Amino acid sequence: MSAVIWAGVIIVFSAFSAIAFPFTTYATTLATFGIAHVAIELRYVDSRFHQQLDRAIEVRLVQLLAAIALLRCCAIWGWMGSWLAYILELCCGMGLVLFATRHLYRQNWRLGAIGIAVSCLLGIGIIIDPIATSITFAIIHNFTPVGFILERERSNFKSILLTCGFVFVVIPLLIILYQLFPILTLPLETNRNYLSAFIAPSWQKLAIAYPLFSAVTFLQCMHYATVIGLFSQWTKERSPTLLPWLPSKYFYCLLGGISLIFLVAFQQSFTLTRSFYGIAASIHAWLEIPLLLLLTQQLIPQKPAAIGSKISSKG
Repeated sequence: MSAVIWAGVIIVFSAFSAIAFPFTTYATTLATFGIAHVAIELRYVDSRFHQQLDRAIEVRLVQLLAAIALLRCCAIWGWMGSWLAYILELCCGMGLVLFATRHLYRQNWRLGAIGIAVSCLLGIGIIIDPIATSITFAIIHNFTPVGFILERERSNFKSILLTCGFVFVVIPLLIILYQLFPILTLPLETNRNYLSAFIAPSWQKLAIAYPLFSAVTFLQCMHYATVIGLFSQWTKERSPTLLPWLPSKYFYCLLGGISLIFLVAFQQSFTLTRSFYGIAASIHAWLEIPLLLLLTQQLIPQKPAAIGSKISSKG
């Protein structure tokens, strides 16, 4: 019961904070919990799904993710224009989706159609507006913990889906409505330097820009809370993994130190630190998309034989 109460407090506090101080809430949570949630999620995903993935699939995923990280580094050091880096990163992301779709299609062509649809949307986005497409992906990324929760709690699928739907869909919609039609007029924050994090340049003059930023800020808080609060508990200490993770007590001590360094760095130069943070963040964000696609054969009810079977690169 205490866990439920704490969850309720975090949800209510995050909602009010996202409404009253969206920019401050975004910057503070990113600086404080950003790098921690990336490491905790990568560790959980590795321990949870390493044995379910064929070695060849893992190698290919790592290669494409390394390419994305390299593109981020090239953009930071000025070796490549940011516009070109956006396009090439999205192309690598589409490659991840198509790679997962290829193996998913062999299991169930209907599920494979989901991957084809995602690839087409990414392709259209690359052509029309790469920056808006990248930001849209950043927004959608906040919903990914729902997929991992449903994968783990398949026995309570409907109740978990309803709960997550309320937290990740209903509340953000209510925040948008409140910001559009406020009951109590609150002073808007004057520091709008962070608006581009979730609002593309082509959207920033729209009336929904500020309300959308508030809603996505709340989603970011829920994303961090879910990953840090649940995934840290669900990670199995001695599970076979691709990476050699430290034991929990050393892992969290090291992570605490790294988080403190990032927090100080964000105070010194938010933009530059966010760019370096973005390297790690891009790896864990893009990894989730092909992984969740491959897991749809477990999330969507179908033949029992497909559930829990090892995802292989062999046809």
